[in-house]
Amino acid sequence: MSKPVYVVGHLNPDTDSVCSAIGYAGLKNREGSVEAVACRAGKLNPETEYVLNYFKVDPPIYLADVRARAEDMLDGGGLSVSPDASLKRAWELAKQGHVRSLPVVDPERHLIGLVTVDDLAEKILTELEKGRDAGWWAGIEDILGTRVQHMMKEKDLVYFEADDLVSDIRNVMLDTRFRQYPVVDDQNRLMGTISRYHLLALSRKQVILVDHNEKSQAVEGIAEAEVLEVIDHHRLADVQTGEPIYVRNEPVGSTATIVTGIYRERDLTPDKATAGILCAAVLSDTLLFKSPTCTCRDRQVARELAALAGINPDRFGRDMFRAGSALTGRPAEEVFYEDFKEFHLGEYLIGIGQAETVDLDIEPVKESLLQVMEGVARGRGYDLVLLMLTDLLREGTELLVAGDYKLVEKAFGVKVDRAGVFLPGVMSRKKQVVPPLSRLLFSGGR
Repeated sequence: MSKPVYVVGHLNPDTDSVCSAIGYAGLKNREGSVEAVACRAGKLNPETEYVLNYFKVDPPIYLADVRARAEDMLDGGGLSVSPDASLKRAWELAKQGHVRSLPVVDPERHLIGLVTVDDLAEKILTELEKGRDAGWWAGIEDILGTRVQHMMKEKDLVYFEADDLVSDIRNVMLDTRFRQYPVVDDQNRLMGTISRYHLLALSRKQVILVDHNEKSQAVEGIAEAEVLEVIDHHRLADVQTGEPIYVRNEPVGSTATIVTGIYRERDLTPDKATAGILCAAVLSDTLLFKSPTCTCRDRQVARELAALAGINPDRFGRDMFRAGSALTGRPAEEVFYEDFKEFHLGEYLIGIGQAETVDLDIEPVKESLLQVMEGVARGRGYDLVLLMLTDLLREGTELLVAGDYKLVEKAFGVKVDRAGVFLPGVMSRKKQVVPPLSRLLFSGGR
């Protein structure tokens, strides 16, 4: 069975990140070229939960990291032996598998010991030293007939669990230098064995990135994974690969717009539920077509997807934002991290969160949000932390600021009052907040 390809969006996933991953994984599976698994790199926000529940789509699996682990080194079930088997049988299995040791397992395959060829050879040589009379061969036969349980090692076994990191495994192998090491699951059941050879032949996790291409926004361990494709609508950043890959990066308002286009190119039509969540992703990322990132293509794709899904895009979009946009009653930290991204602009480290609302009432939550932001700025060493509270009805953003607020004043030509400022017409982090900061900071201006 082939190993899965994980299709995953960015950290602190929004609706576009989650729904594009589901849609693109579904497309890859329909093509049949790979076994694609849709993933999310964080908790679902209320808006995305509303969308998936509305269209009765299961949420993608949570992918904590893509670092290589013991289970990624396995290339088969591996040989093992029963404690009731004879040493002769163990020797035959070792020869068959060209190995020097065998895990000993009970009927449920729980690891209970280890028997090695070296132990068997030592036992035989000891028997030969004891007596050189005509009965020496009978002694050897007795040894070979002995049950494995009487010779196996039971204490101080060196083995690995399935989720042990390869970086840790490498250190243990260097310290111990055994030929084989058992690997067990969380129930101590044998999964197979690995050796130093497997470190050289290691197959890295394969991933397809959607809605991002920046390491700071990617699932942990991305540098250890094999990135196969990137499907995105943001600026090109710093995800690097060892060889050429398929990259689809287009200046549209939503990654879901690109995914829908690929369906068309492959002569495929999304099913009703997939069309619905892809439509929701377009509506979400374009802020009901009010974002400056929105293109005519986004509008056209959303209308086509809405027809397939049997929804009114304007009505559904308003209901979707209303379901996910309430600020009061939610923990400030949850609001802040709902759609948070980190940016390296010149020598500066900046964090920008964004939450959309159709009924902006900031005063009850403003102080608690600022406390969270200031704690994040101090704790993680950001030069600047921003939170965009984007009001779809007023068509503007209340920008909360923690850190060097003068950067905001210079970049936007405004006066920051009480750690915040309303920016009329500003709806997009990508097109209206990051570019002015980038121009200022890359020019060295403070």
